Amino acid sequence: MSNGKRALTGRNTAPSLRFLKKLPRNGRTAALHALLLTDADLSAQEALAAALADAQSGLPGRNDALSSQERHLCAELVYGCLRSEIRIAYLLRRVLPRPERLPLPLSHILVLAVYALLFQERVPDHAAVHGAVEQAERLFGRSLARVANGALRSIQRFGAAVNTPEFYTEDTGRGTSGAWDGLCRYYSLPRWFADLWLAAYGEENALSLMRRSFARPWTGLRINARHALAPDLRAALLALAENGRGQAVGFWGMAFAPGALPAEVLGNSLEHWRRGGALSFQSAGSQLVVEELGLTCWRGKVWDACAGFGGKSAALLERGVDVALSTDRAWSRLRHLPGLCRDLRLPAPAVCLADATAPSLSRWDGHILLDAPCSGLGVLARRPDIRKASRRSPADLEQLADLQSRLLDRLGGLLQPGRELAYITCTLNPAENEQAVARLLRARPELALLRQWQTPHAHPWLEGMYGAVLRRA
Repeated sequence: MSNGKRALTGRNTAPSLRFLKKLPRNGRTAALHALLLTDADLSAQEALAAALADAQSGLPGRNDALSSQERHLCAELVYGCLRSEIRIAYLLRRVLPRPERLPLPLSHILVLAVYALLFQERVPDHAAVHGAVEQAERLFGRSLARVANGALRSIQRFGAAVNTPEFYTEDTGRGTSGAWDGLCRYYSLPRWFADLWLAAYGEENALSLMRRSFARPWTGLRINARHALAPDLRAALLALAENGRGQAVGFWGMAFAPGALPAEVLGNSLEHWRRGGALSFQSAGSQLVVEELGLTCWRGKVWDACAGFGGKSAALLERGVDVALSTDRAWSRLRHLPGLCRDLRLPAPAVCLADATAPSLSRWDGHILLDAPCSGLGVLARRPDIRKASRRSPADLEQLADLQSRLLDRLGGLLQPGRELAYITCTLNPAENEQAVARLLRARPELALLRQWQTPHAHPWLEGMYGAVLRRA
């Protein structure tokens, strides 16, 4: 069977591009492509980048490329469908006898259409249904197009009830289930994620976290404090945020609600200021945890031991902190840091590949930042693909907690007297946060906990972050 045929009929196979040539060239087709790539184990970010890159270059035999508006539509659909995938899958199970037997692209066509029915107010319902049916017919013929039409019409007949948690309490396989199951489906959250929060933080806080994980994320901007126009940019962005659709994050950070990011500031586009080194994009939670832990006040050398793309290294450099060394085990991430520093007109730290569980250092005379690999349960709104069953399991969390303990123990052992170790995660899971720090303190009594901070559970949109600072006596 050809790759194209497998893409049309198979499940759990890497999709071919060629069958997409049958579909209109637009953001919805690009989103379908990206969703297929997430089933081939790409992250949402990787899948979207690959689909848009293909869209910009055109499919084989075609020269057209997507407009900016269509690219934004594609991004909204990919992240929105992944964020609401569990809720939408439940609705499709209510109207189809065996939805898992549908060809994978048709399943995603239906998901895209249901997302439009539920969340895209500017898309008329009839347009969402018609577009999906037309795509289904082009790819699979009239028979499956009629199946798609019937399923979507049935979901329409549910009416406004689909917008309430109570609608999702009926179990499509075993009769009826409880209100908690309904809430998990409504907020599109794997049951075991919600149970973890319920056990750790109580029902009220767990519900707050469920709501926040389902909300569209805000966009964070970080003003480069070293830029000559930084004070003017900050004042102008604060003025643009006065309508309640934006908010200051620390001193040099800003965050804007979905759809509220200003097109320009001080007469120029945000892209102009980014190219000029005046600002960059960084999530509000990542900015705030650095502020709350007091890391911008560090004096002496700093080693960013799990630097990733280098966002926190750059943020500290902008504030005058001497980040002397940035390492990571993945060059695909770390290779972006020198360019980021160049764009921001910052002195670049030494950059090298290193596994922080076994670094080739016998000692380090400065502070250490450990932005540790984690389960990402605090950033589900921004990383919706984490919800997929193939991406996280309870066993994964145990393995991550073990990795975090090994990282903390190794780096804690390198810490010199009077120096500090900052431990940061973007998850809300005591085993990866407070308990990880407690294990380190038991293993290394020479360390003392100075500060600890976590995003308030009731905050409606800020990413869920945890951080702690320890000092060697």
